[in-house]
Amino acid sequence: MFRKFLRACAITFMVVVSLAAVTWVVYLCSERPRQAEMEICLLDGMDGLRESPTAPETVVRVLDRVADRVPVLTEGGIEAPPPDRADASPYGDPSGPWLHLVNPGYEVGYDEQERVPRWAAYKVMRNAGSHGPRPSGFRVDTRTRSRVRTEVYTRSGYDRGHMAPNYALAVCHGEEAQRASFLMTNVVPQLHGLNAGLWKDIELRIAQRYSERFGEVWVANGPVFSTDAPARHIGPADTRVRVPDAFWMVVARRTPEGRLLVQALVVPHREIWRDLDLSRYLVSVDEVERLTGLDLFPLLPEATQRVLEASPAPRAW
Repeated sequence: MFRKFLRACAITFMVVVSLAAVTWVVYLCSERPRQAEMEICLLDGMDGLRESPTAPETVVRVLDRVADRVPVLTEGGIEAPPPDRADASPYGDPSGPWLHLVNPGYEVGYDEQERVPRWAAYKVMRNAGSHGPRPSGFRVDTRTRSRVRTEVYTRSGYDRGHMAPNYALAVCHGEEAQRASFLMTNVVPQLHGLNAGLWKDIELRIAQRYSERFGEVWVANGPVFSTDAPARHIGPADTRVRVPDAFWMVVARRTPEGRLLVQALVVPHREIWRDLDLSRYLVSVDEVERLTGLDLFPLLPEATQRVLEASPAPRAW
């Protein structure tokens, strides 16, 4: 019986090795678009473990390192000047007629009319994951005319959704930045199932895994307001806060060779507790700009922006 088992194992091993060899030969003989498709299939297969919440951290780290060597995640990008490492958005703040507020660890462009941040920008870097206790409440930002109070959100059906996230600011920038993230100019109405679900998962993925894999990573995000559907608001008539129809996020990193890579996401404003396939939300930076009216990466030359912003990333990192 034992000999039969060993023989079955040996046959299985030989079949697997043979299939792997054939696949490798097909890969080497294929044109680049076909190779990219095969790489994405490989990454899709790995994601069962990479994205599983029950996978051990060490396994996820090893698989992330393997994934980061797959060409489809590393090719492309553009030549860009070195970033200003002290700036939350080193290639220029998203432009627009918003009140520019600079805080410890992050910046926002605040819309006094809709009473929400139209964009927030922050940077993450390798960190120990340690932070102080979560602040007990949100604070009015006295730099604004609207001075939205936390009570506007009470019993509204929506969370006070951070744009620059509490956790990332705490572990990367310290206690002062964590406290500053609880200003009312940093929050938007967000359904709890998204705020505590997929959106939180994306924020943690960036703060924990992207920072470990890529070093410094720059993030900009904010709300999307539809021009086709009626506007929704919470709060009394004199302090109405607009409810987003979706949310956008643009993540930028530099390769060791100095090339700038970006991925842009648009996530609908729905109760999405978990989704392991972030690639379904990928869009081009141009699409984010079309939806929001913002100009992202305004300090880069126009020709560089056209190349960087035209196409979605081939796959989520």
